[in-house]
Amino acid sequence: MDKILSIKRQNGVARVQFLSGDTLQIPSALFLERRLREGEIMDPDAYRAFILQRGYPHALEAAMKFLALRERSEKELRSRLKRSQYPDAVIEKVMDTLSAHHLVSDSRFAEQWVHHRARKYGKNRIAQELRIKGVSSEETAAALENLPEEEEFARALEQAKKLARKFQNEPLKISQALVRRGYSWSIARKAAEAAVK
Repeated sequence: MDKILSIKRQNGVARVQFLSGDTLQIPSALFLERRLREGEIMDPDAYRAFILQRGYPHALEAAMKFLALRERSEKELRSRLKRSQYPDAVIEKVMDTLSAHHLVSDSRFAEQWVHHRARKYGKNRIAQELRIKGVSSEETAAALENLPEEEEFARALEQAKKLARKFQNEPLKISQALVRRGYSWSIARKAAEAAVK
């Protein structure tokens, strides 16, 4: 048994500090289900067991709300649940449920990400973003196959024309700007040259 010294709630997590120096980080949904008060005497391990027992439905609901906004990668979902302080065992159970019902798919996420981001960026930048989001190189490559080089060039040319005004028709500066946006050097150079003609 231990005495609660302080409770601070921030960013969806309740941080409970005990007299012994022990701390508990509780997802807000669980804290609201079983509230604690400063000065209360309680067993931190019993509360940890409660979190393990009752965490799944709350974590699943949080994941579903996160997915309702847009498609997410597995890594994004795991990170979101981890940030909310759900235990690893609960997160694994949620991820298994979502996968079993085909509610989370890195390949589907990658396809949608490519479709959305290809309006502004080239394949290199999109591939880098997908790596950061935890999508495998195989799934990234498969999603990028759906972006034909002619379409990528057309979008690079469109951007090059806008950049031509900014960089006073200097092909090298336009090319460099396009490369920073993730276009290959060959596409950037061709688009820049076509834009200043």
